[in-house]
Order: sequence, then structure tokens, then C-alpha cells
Amino acid sequence: KPRMEPLEESFSICAWVKKMRTGEVKEWFSYSTSDKNVEIYISDTGVFVAVDIGVHLNSKPQIGPWRHMCATWSLTSRTGRLYYDGLMQVAKTTPSGRKLALGGY
Repeated sequence: KPRMEPLEESFSICAWVKKMRTGEVKEWFSYSTSDKNVEIYISDTGVFVAVDIGVHLNSKPQIGPWRHMCATWSLTSRTGRLYYDGLMQVAKTTPSGRKLALGGY
């Protein structure tokens, strides 16, 4: 099991992502609790799920080129954000006091 305590109140997860095919959704990062509740999920199609929120890019990522994607969340600001090629694409407010659940995989 990963040690997620340092991410319990905030995180930034970034990667260079290259979409290779249409029609398939490939997550490049995911973390779920042992109860199978999805706590963090980020896909190559621009889907970001974290701490009871879900956000999507307004446009679909192109096949072929490398793209920089970042997902951030903070308990203090109660906001999850999705960045695509350095630009914030969408932000959403999370429930008050909700921390990242620990004990997952």
C-alpha cells in the first residue's frame, strides 16, 4: 500500500501524457480505498476525479503529441484543478473538511 499521509490535505500530480488511440480511456494515475472508493483518478482523456469531485477537460486531447497534465487539490482552498499544457482548464470546489482517505492502494 502506498504511504498517502503526506497527500491527505493537498497534492499536485503531474505527468507528460501521450494519447495513443481513440476510444480507450487509460488512467495514468489512480488511488482507491480498500472499500473500492475512488479517491484520485486521472486519465489520458482529461478526466480528473478526487475527493468527491469530478472534472473534465472541455476538449478531448489529441492523439499523438505529448501533453503536460497536472491535477491539484487542497483541503485549505477546497478546490481541485486540472491543468493542460500549463493552463488551468477547470476548477471545482470540494466538500468542507473532506480529506483524502487513507489505507488504499
